[in-house]
Amino acid sequence: MKPNKNVRRLGSLQLMLLFISVMGFGQYDPYLSGRAYMHAGMYDSAQFHLERALEQNPGSSDLYYQLGVAHFTLKNYPDARDAFYETEKRRKGMGSFYLAKSEIRLSHPQQALKYLRTHLSSRYKKSESEILLDEDISTLDGMPGWQELWNEKRWYNSRDKEFQDAMFLKSQGDYLEAINMLNKLEKQGYKTSVVESEKAAIYQELGNTKASRSALKSAVKSDARNLDALQQLALMQLTDGDAEEAVEGLNKVIRQDPARFEAYMQRAEAQSQVGDLSAALSDMELYLAYFPENDSAIYRKGLIQFEHGLYLDAMQSFNRSLALDKSKAEYYFARGRTYAATGTTRYAEKDMSMALDLDPLNGDIWYEKAKLADQLGNIESACYCYQKAFQYGIYEAGEEVNKRCK
Repeated sequence: MKPNKNVRRLGSLQLMLLFISVMGFGQYDPYLSGRAYMHAGMYDSAQFHLERALEQNPGSSDLYYQLGVAHFTLKNYPDARDAFYETEKRRKGMGSFYLAKSEIRLSHPQQALKYLRTHLSSRYKKSESEILLDEDISTLDGMPGWQELWNEKRWYNSRDKEFQDAMFLKSQGDYLEAINMLNKLEKQGYKTSVVESEKAAIYQELGNTKASRSALKSAVKSDARNLDALQQLALMQLTDGDAEEAVEGLNKVIRQDPARFEAYMQRAEAQSQVGDLSAALSDMELYLAYFPENDSAIYRKGLIQFEHGLYLDAMQSFNRSLALDKSKAEYYFARGRTYAATGTTRYAEKDMSMALDLDPLNGDIWYEKAKLADQLGNIESACYCYQKAFQYGIYEAGEEVNKRCK
């Protein structure tokens, strides 16, 4: 499973660029580089870096699995099969579904059925509908051995089917009936962590954040490997002001899956809230080492810098995010606030005007623009902006209208 020469040349170029971007932050990590390129849809480059990671850690089932996904996406089906076979040797069931898909692409239907049987017997088993609707697996229908496989045993029991029914009701917006079915499954002890996670998602849709948070806690307590639930719980804790708990939860997420890149930005915001600016910026720099052109991440870094009074650094971040995307009102608004904080009022007012061109119904922007007009002595403009801010929900602006704009 060695990359061809063209891939090597491309990978070498990407590697040089990546060294440049991460040298200032820390040691180059080929696994994270490979996963980052997968996130970006650049599977040739991902393959190169994952091959390097495999040289350093040849026993990793996860590495083989990710490399297999890269090969499969690139239609390198023999290499994909080999990678998933190595995955399967190290962790039974983990590579079986993709092994079946790879064998189908290689015109080996009987081998595919063999690995599908392994998959159906494993803890990695996908839902029945997901298997039957898969574009590769569905081609086995009618093949010798297909019906025998499904007649061999009941691969899905009645509770599996009830769970899928609950998921269908959820997808249709019938939340109360879905909750009722999930509560029933919970009492029966069926996949507690998964059931609680789905309940949390429904409660969130219904606006019941307290119940959602409670369900997520139950999901994590039942299975500490449920990283989706753990990460979502941390986000709720962050929103509720429990930043220390959020940091602790996100530490666990990143420790178990270092390639959950969004978790680094989330942890940065939590660390910023608890006052650990150095750790917050370190996480942002790590994320940006792998996604240097992500304007949203640069903007979020700027917000952290702004909140800690690093106005010149924040200005540089907002300038970079705007250089990458001039269509976001929040970028102009953030830079305008930064100009205002440094006393550059006219530049600040200009940015507020740009933000309002993009988001004219935003009361916060109108309110900030009103305060800037006040500072510049333009009472008429300030009153107009205060009135607009009040119209769009900023009630403090109404006090200014009553006090100063009669």
